[in-house]
Amino acid sequence: MAEILTGIDNSWDAARIKPVVLAWGPPYYTKLSMAAAGGRAPDLAIVHMSRLAGFAPGGLLDPWDLNRLARYGITEQTFTASAWQSSIVNGKVYAIALDSHAFISFYNATLAKKAGVLDSQGKLPEIKSLDDLKRLGKEFKRVTGKPYGIAYGYLGDGSQLWRLFWTFYSMHGATFDLQGDRFTYDAEAFGDSIETMRKLVDGEVASRSAEGGTANSSFINGESGLIFSGVWDLPQFQKADFELGAMPIPNLFGTGIKAAWGDSHTFVLPHQSQPDEAKRELAYEAVARILKASLPWGGAGHTPAYLPVVNSPEFKTMRPNSDYAETASYLKYDPPSSFTGGGSGFQNQFGNSFQNVMLGQTSVKDAIADFAERVNVLMSKAVQR
Repeated sequence: MAEILTGIDNSWDAARIKPVVLAWGPPYYTKLSMAAAGGRAPDLAIVHMSRLAGFAPGGLLDPWDLNRLARYGITEQTFTASAWQSSIVNGKVYAIALDSHAFISFYNATLAKKAGVLDSQGKLPEIKSLDDLKRLGKEFKRVTGKPYGIAYGYLGDGSQLWRLFWTFYSMHGATFDLQGDRFTYDAEAFGDSIETMRKLVDGEVASRSAEGGTANSSFINGESGLIFSGVWDLPQFQKADFELGAMPIPNLFGTGIKAAWGDSHTFVLPHQSQPDEAKRELAYEAVARILKASLPWGGAGHTPAYLPVVNSPEFKTMRPNSDYAETASYLKYDPPSSFTGGGSGFQNQFGNSFQNVMLGQTSVKDAIADFAERVNVLMSKAVQR
């Protein structure tokens, strides 16, 4: 959260924002909601786009004035359709995206070159199926002599399971309906996505029981050639002693649908009972300034949301960032609900249901039934509120 203390003139030195930094997840979102509910919230805050459904409908946020934003060059046309449409609740814009951060594939281009699998453009060949992916993993195993060619750390981290699942499930053109009386989903797409994940971590090309730190270490140390991870891991991967490549996670299902789990850090106006209009105006100007100067944020792996920055020559030379920037145009946020999104318990609930499937201890059918019941309980509690 942040409170704007002073005015803004033509120099950045005058645009002073006093940051209030809290622990990520429940501590942050709980304190923000309590402050907004009391009408004495800070002037500006950061919220994950995936949490918007839990904040905007209850009056915890104030909507952005589009005419006011336009005066600073911030309009619908300066964002992807995905980011802009996701910021709208009941016809009003409640969030201004700073970035998009997706779940993608990083790969060791040095190993790929040694394995002879790069094309004439220095990129990995097109991957159209799980068999294609496994063949690539075997090629990495061949040149490293290590047990696994692909790294994917999911053990003990429900969010990692959720991110790959939501990517695969969305590639089927499927979604979740969490707005009715009972949880509604596409059973065939659900089963196919989980079964594909289970077959990937069968101990042949990817470990059946890897956790996040182990998977990252395997990739950084050159023991595996490809890893599924979030773009926020880019800085640590760039420190490794090899040429780093990156690309969107390939569609393995023949549907032709591009999709990637992702989220966005967004600027929001926490509800204030009696807002200081001078400070509020400064909030608009501050956000515009930050968006227009967001190129360095790309260095953290995130893709800036402000399209003039993404389309700039400077960003296009940022590699491998620009190689996965397209994911911003087909980002799939968590299904909207008061109990989903970044920092919520929803993703861990998913992990609790499906971790044993990956370990070969539970059937896909039983795990889906277990998860459906968990979600029905969450939905019933949401209605009771």
